[in-house]
Amino acid sequence: MTSFELMTEEVQVWVASLEVADARYTHLSQTLSREEQGRAEGMAPHLARRFVVARGTLRTLLAGFTGTAAKKLQFNYGTSGKPSLADHDIHFNVSHSAELGLFAFAPDRAVGVDVENERPVRRLLDVAQRFMSEDEIRSLAATAPDERDAAFLRSWVVREARLKAEGKGVWSGSEVSKAHESLTHKLFAPRPGYIAAVAAADSEWRLYTCAVKE
Repeated sequence: MTSFELMTEEVQVWVASLEVADARYTHLSQTLSREEQGRAEGMAPHLARRFVVARGTLRTLLAGFTGTAAKKLQFNYGTSGKPSLADHDIHFNVSHSAELGLFAFAPDRAVGVDVENERPVRRLLDVAQRFMSEDEIRSLAATAPDERDAAFLRSWVVREARLKAEGKGVWSGSEVSKAHESLTHKLFAPRPGYIAAVAAADSEWRLYTCAVKE
């Protein structure tokens, strides 16, 4: 079993392609629980394949950090569906967009991550008015039209990463809690054509990015 190490005051984000060869897919699928396999069976084929790869990759990475076999890891789920490990204290979060997956880990603080592939956003201002703060909406409206999609996606991944660090989801609204105010975030480009953000509690933490070998 491959062994990984997490240092205090550190957040690691592992970057992985969700498009893998059949042999790799078969190996990852064998690490899933029956419940996860059942979830995949209810999805459209291309979504099911990416779900299996993402969950299998998460289990493989967690096995490296915890020393527990990937298939034996047991998850608990928060009210918004954010998973945690039943028998280990490691903090983690997952996001994927198109064919890319991000897997964030921290030993000593809550963490959230979000990634989006760069693309035109349909009804951008309508979506912003539904989910973003008044300041963010005004900022987007003032942005040049040819730069608005990129500006929206930057705001979106930051918003999502911070909400996920709190254990919340997209439908949580724009109300700011004390926990939200204590979070800090970092924007980065995990691969060309993608924008991502990672958020974690407090400000004294370093970001390291790593590539999952295919």
